[in-house]
Amino acid sequence: MRDAPEPGLRHRDLHRGRAPMWALACAMCLTGWAQAQGPSEAEVRALLARVEAEVEIDPRRALATARSASALARRSGDLALLREAEIEACDALALVDAPAAIAEADRGLEVARKADDSKSAAGFHSCRGYALDLHGKPAEAALEYEAAVDAAERAESKSALADALAMRGESRHYHGRYDDAIADLNRAHALTVELGLRSGQRYSLNAIANVYSDENVGEYDKAIAYYRQLLRQDQAAGFRRGEATAHFNIAAALEMKNELDAALAEYRRAMEIDTELDNRAAVAESERSIGALLTKQGKAGEALPWIDRAMARFVESGDDESIARCRLTRARALLAVGRQREAAADLGAAERHFRANANPRYLVKVYETLADVHAASGEWRQAYEASMAYRAAQTQLERRAREEQTSRLRVQFDTAKKEQENRALLIENAHRGEALRNAERVRSLQRLTILLGAALFVLLGATALQQLNRGRRLKRLAMTDELTGLPNRRGILDFLDRALNDARATGTPLAVVAFDIDHFKRINDMHGHHGGDRALRSIAEIVLRGLPEGARVGRMGGEEFLAVLPGTDEAHAHALAETLREAVSGAGFEGFAPGERVTISLGLAGAGAGEDVETLLRRADGALYRAKHEGRDRTVAG
Repeated sequence: MRDAPEPGLRHRDLHRGRAPMWALACAMCLTGWAQAQGPSEAEVRALLARVEAEVEIDPRRALATARSASALARRSGDLALLREAEIEACDALALVDAPAAIAEADRGLEVARKADDSKSAAGFHSCRGYALDLHGKPAEAALEYEAAVDAAERAESKSALADALAMRGESRHYHGRYDDAIADLNRAHALTVELGLRSGQRYSLNAIANVYSDENVGEYDKAIAYYRQLLRQDQAAGFRRGEATAHFNIAAALEMKNELDAALAEYRRAMEIDTELDNRAAVAESERSIGALLTKQGKAGEALPWIDRAMARFVESGDDESIARCRLTRARALLAVGRQREAAADLGAAERHFRANANPRYLVKVYETLADVHAASGEWRQAYEASMAYRAAQTQLERRAREEQTSRLRVQFDTAKKEQENRALLIENAHRGEALRNAERVRSLQRLTILLGAALFVLLGATALQQLNRGRRLKRLAMTDELTGLPNRRGILDFLDRALNDARATGTPLAVVAFDIDHFKRINDMHGHHGGDRALRSIAEIVLRGLPEGARVGRMGGEEFLAVLPGTDEAHAHALAETLREAVSGAGFEGFAPGERVTISLGLAGAGAGEDVETLLRRADGALYRAKHEGRDRTVAG
């Protein structure tokens, strides 16, 4: 069971600065003159520019500087500048004392509302969300980021909008909304480039790299290139907090590539820097990540003290979100050392938290691990129930992805349709004006109109055909597993639904075979994930060759597959399943040692009268669990 690293959890160490770094030098030049004139905007901005630099090195010193800027702004009588300084102070305070920052943001929001200052409201909403995130309340933080974007758009402030979009984008990434996250972060980055906000560019670029390094996106090399670019910038500028964050995120991406020794070295470097800076939350996250990595290396006993130290730090800070994630990490280590009861307790607590926060991305991880815990304890009914819960959470994530894709396609279609209508209207207006001015050329213009109309008809027809073909390609991609080329979970379940309806209508038999690869984690551990991928592709090819005409096999997720056999009764399905099992068992696999066998376990079920897809799958899954329980490498009928 992989314990996926979470690189996105550390990028918030980077400050979301609103002013370019050269502003520090320019503003400082004006400070001496400003002191002779009394508190002025130049003097306040000189201090705010210092905050930009100091927050990367010492958040407490940055907070003190921001407080000084607020005091000067208050003496100057410039209330808008005062609110800007207080937002900077709120951001710095969030890194020092998140609950206090939440209270300060509440006070700032009240003042901004009374002043009808939407730009300041956006800043305080962003700060409040930032503090809630750091305090382990991501669901509440997400609402604040939505409010920040709305307020920034009302204010028509590009700088406030860039800030709010960056925060909302990384929040959406954390909740598994990848398309929406990339859209927000790309827009934020474009705005910071337009405005020349160097620190904002660094922040949004880091957040984009975090999305690339997510296990569901998988662009690890691209993410590492971005992280190393940021690391060089931080080292050159002496930004130690940013340097630690870059090392951590490089480690997380390397871990996803299964380069575990290199990842461990990067985690340790990040922890060393954060220890020097007394950044306790970051140290705890590094300890948790090192524990998770050691578990993957088969060193769960060595991993547990690391995880327990991280848990103690998270409990001390009251960070409920980090506590829940740490419980998930500890459960995997406890499972590896045979302490299933303690692992189940940790997973139960984590499930309650992630369910309360409506986070299907982490519920998928919880239920997947819980199924392994119950299976290791021989509790096959509970293992089956956890597997069903895993599928439900996975379905929710896939439904969200489909909704995002549908929304995106709808916008594309509406835009293309509007452009076509505008082009047709322009042509029609041009023809009408020409006819009025040149009555003697009516006949020739009529012929020209007919020709143009025919050309437009051909153009629209070609465009429609192109859109139709594109829609078909997109549908095919949405229903296909990228690794094996088989139908994915949506594709095979769609085929099963249609096949079951046909079987009812014609009175013909139908059977399904659920199967997965035995000890797949061991394959990944021994051969790396590239070796695991090769095994998945090879087994897909073997099964495809062995299926009768009209049957279909799809990948349900991970190492689990489903074969749908129309026109096949249970007895013939059992014989076919045994043939497939023997074919896999006797096959050689690229990169595997001679004699190293790969086996599969299979569970089959024949469709009963009036049985629906869910019930049929439940019986096949139950049979598969029995096959696992009875020793693997066998076929069991449900």
